[in-house]
Amino acid sequence: QQGIDSSLASLGANQITVSASTTTGLEEKDAAAISEIEGVLKTSTEVRTRGTVSYGSESLSVSIIGVSPEYEDLGNPDVAIGSFLPTSPGLQNSRTVVISARGADELGFTRESVGDSVRLDGLAFTVVGVIDDADGFGSGAEVYITQEAARSLFSKSPYLSVIRIQAVSQEAVSPVEYRVESFLRYSKNVRDDKDATFSIFNQAALQDTIKTVTGTLGILITGIAGISLVVGGIGIMNIMLVSVRERTREIGVRRAIGARQSQILTQFLMEAVVLSTLGGLIGLTIGQLASYGFSVLGGWEFFIDPTTVFVALGFSALVGVVFGVWPARTAAKLQPVDALRFE
Repeated sequence: QQGIDSSLASLGANQITVSASTTTGLEEKDAAAISEIEGVLKTSTEVRTRGTVSYGSESLSVSIIGVSPEYEDLGNPDVAIGSFLPTSPGLQNSRTVVISARGADELGFTRESVGDSVRLDGLAFTVVGVIDDADGFGSGAEVYITQEAARSLFSKSPYLSVIRIQAVSQEAVSPVEYRVESFLRYSKNVRDDKDATFSIFNQAALQDTIKTVTGTLGILITGIAGISLVVGGIGIMNIMLVSVRERTREIGVRRAIGARQSQILTQFLMEAVVLSTLGGLIGLTIGQLASYGFSVLGGWEFFIDPTTVFVALGFSALVGVVFGVWPARTAAKLQPVDALRFE
């Protein structure tokens, strides 16, 4: 959950993304007009195409993304090695490229490789950086170049693939989204949704959807855990009842030499609590090891919540108390004479 929250926070809750549904869905003039809409702080644009990047003997099919200088602020690229693309106007047509971590791994790229030359559809580009794959939200191997370079070398089309919009605040996202959609519908003469040449979504809505899904999963997992506790508790109760039966003569001897019912009750109740707490500790250890393994495989941040650990152990002890009462009372109520005669 913390990893998901961190990933969503990095996307920006006050952002809106407009994507072209057709190759002629969005234009530069649309981005310019949107930047003037009330509540819009800034915009960035992207053009996308497919291509092949080659490094040494390795070649890889990639998404070529040409971005405007504002992308570094709105796209929040997490630079792992080197730097992102230049933003100064004089360098917008430079042949520099940034590679996603997934692409860098497949090409055999290392930290020392920054500054090397790669070939993008046969054209030489200098690698200036490597960016992380947005915690698993990436869609494959990607390379980023300046939008001017993309237009002059790869995509001669004047149309855009994506317009990113940053609202002045999270509260302004919904009004801005409405104004942007109204403008695009009017300018594109869209009367019906099926005729739309664009699609719009905002990060806040995405966050709400994911939080709803994770909340539902949390309730489901809690229910499964509750059933597991009941089943485990019944198992502890059965074990303790068997223990009472096997130790009936021992209980009789203790009662005969002066042990009180409360002492017998406490002894068996504590045994049940220790048994259930040890079981909870073993389960917690296995769960944390599994969680660590999944975090390594998925590239997520491993996190242990101390509160969760104490609550889990507390519930384990509580299960021991609840399901250990009956066996403990059964042991405490045994009469010394009957217990000593038990075979």
